[in-house]
Amino acid sequence: MIKVTTNNVPRDIIDAYELSESERAEFDYLDWEAIDDGRDSASFFRFKGELYDLGEFMRDACPEGWDGGRADSFFSGVVVRIVDDGERVVVGTVLS
Repeated sequence: MIKVTTNNVPRDIIDAYELSESERAEFDYLDWEAIDDGRDSASFFRFKGELYDLGEFMRDACPEGWDGGRADSFFSGVVVRIVDDGERVVVGTVLS
């Protein structure tokens, strides 16, 4: 059985240009030159003190009612629901 825990608080989506250099370094797989030139984009959010890349969330990896999910371990993960016309996300923790 999958259990999702959330407080249903919308969190702002953060655009790539808003990240500090040290935060950008955490996501070294992204093409920052292309993002800075406007040829690519990336969006992030903060949850429980961590910065997450929305591009890592997959639609087929989430329970019904959620827009995307990402595994943290074999038994846990994080799910998101896009709200407020794509300006925010509601985040939940998944345990199975």
